[in-house]
Amino acid sequence: MFSIVTSTVRLAATRWPVLLACYLAGWLARYLVIEVAAFAGTTDALVAFLIMPIAILARLASFIAMFLVLRTGMPAFAELAANGEDAIDRTTQPAPKTAPSLQDLFLASILPFFAFYAAWQFLQEDTLQYAASALAKINPFADVDNSAGVLNLQLTWASGTAIVLAFTGRYLLKRYSDRLPRWTAVLTVYLEAVWVYLTVFLISVYREDVDSWIASRAATHWVADLRGVVGDFFAPLGLAWDGIAWAIGEAGALVLLPVAWLALAGIVYGRALSATPITLRAPTGRYVTGLRSGYARVPKALSRRFADVGGGFVSRWKPLANALTLVWRAGVVPMGIFVLAFTVLEASSGWLAFGAIQLIGPHDLQDWWMNADGSLIFALDVLLEPVRICLIAAGYDYCLRRLGERREAAADPAAAVAAV
Repeated sequence: MFSIVTSTVRLAATRWPVLLACYLAGWLARYLVIEVAAFAGTTDALVAFLIMPIAILARLASFIAMFLVLRTGMPAFAELAANGEDAIDRTTQPAPKTAPSLQDLFLASILPFFAFYAAWQFLQEDTLQYAASALAKINPFADVDNSAGVLNLQLTWASGTAIVLAFTGRYLLKRYSDRLPRWTAVLTVYLEAVWVYLTVFLISVYREDVDSWIASRAATHWVADLRGVVGDFFAPLGLAWDGIAWAIGEAGALVLLPVAWLALAGIVYGRALSATPITLRAPTGRYVTGLRSGYARVPKALSRRFADVGGGFVSRWKPLANALTLVWRAGVVPMGIFVLAFTVLEASSGWLAFGAIQLIGPHDLQDWWMNADGSLIFALDVLLEPVRICLIAAGYDYCLRRLGERREAAADPAAAVAAV
């Protein structure tokens, strides 16, 4: 159960220098790409935002590299790979396996990673860094002031066309990849990143409008009024309501982040073992039957294109579903220990910063700390990020070990009963 913690220490002790090199390479590439985007953003925001996905791809590449570096130190992963097994926890017949390429690994990771990147404000962090750099590059004495256009990306014909072209180009390149040169794999990954990035960014731009619309709905006011009635009728029940709402919010913030990282590791390691689909039971019912009969009247050529596009979109989420299923079946207590260790590691950044400030002692805020605080935060990230990746890899390896134990029990029920 506590092997997750011990495995983390072992992985960090043996592979920290290589992990550090991967992290620094990704950080440097991200920084340089954001600087290039900032230079372009002084004249056209859309051009800058066509460059920005490369910065996130650089960070994704560094994380993938760090995860793959740790493979040889993960016993359960090594055992599954040696036996030719995959990371899918199935109870039905095994699905056919294919050898995934690095392109497949990126394409499987981009959509979940970008969604994760935006949900935890990493996208906002990159955007602020880009905006600050772009504003610093604008000449204040120029005839035309372009500062207002640095972040002025709206849903227009230009941005919408860019999304459609990127999505269509990615689809065509993937579909005809066997007839195209190998270098087009890089273009496929880039186009996938572009349409996902622009879509996620525009969603974040209009999210406040959506939140305001939801807040103005009658159902939202009805829930608020119900809370007031409950509190007036029985005060302890109102306090319990508020306590449950607070606990759900706090638990979500504490649990979702480590689970999201574990799912990202599951995408990388699951694709590294094999690429297998999950089978879903088809829905039934009168309305479903009517939709199927209507869809059957669609011309075959058009329905095949719909099936290709829809299947491609669903396939992006299958690795994530596989990873979450594996994590879910690992057990509540071990995953609770993983979440606790992840939270302690996250909090240790603040503790170490506080200790470093106390050790350094008082200095002038304007002349010293305004220049040194960024370096201090970066040094702590460099110290802790490889350890966090080791913890995530150790947690996923534990999930794979539990998967192996279940497979052994299914293969030999008598041994499982004897062990109990």
